Amino acid sequence: MRIFCRLIALMLLAGLAGCAAISYAKDNYAGISPQQYKAANGDRYTIYDNIAQSRLMIGPAGSASATEGFVKGLGLSSTPPVVYRDAAEQYLRSTERNCTAQDVTLILDPRYEVRYRCDRTRGPSDVLLGPARPG
Repeated sequence: MRIFCRLIALMLLAGLAGCAAISYAKDNYAGISPQQYKAANGDRYTIYDNIAQSRLMIGPAGSASATEGFVKGLGLSSTPPVVYRDAAEQYLRSTERNCTAQDVTLILDPRYEVRYRCDRTRGPSDVLLGPARPG
């Protein structure tokens, strides 16, 4: 009976964690259009890039996420976070931003959040207006 109660408690905790993860994703990525990205190795990813907060959510595109979840459920290997970090950095370079991943955090398997930092590039406000004209 104790084992059964512990199993029920673990399932309830997992359910609550899943709800919190979904809420977190909605709070930080609502209204952001997903980008489909093909990495150098041919793998495809869906990316939600929250530029204002320098973070993105990345996961396998299409049916890969369901397959990966099934494989992980069988106890077989899953994709390590470093693969998502590398794909995120490739994506950021493809957007012509000079950015580096700072950390990778699992949000909701197999979706990861990658926080990044970009070097400041010159923008329109940095353009020199030329010499001042005498009054």
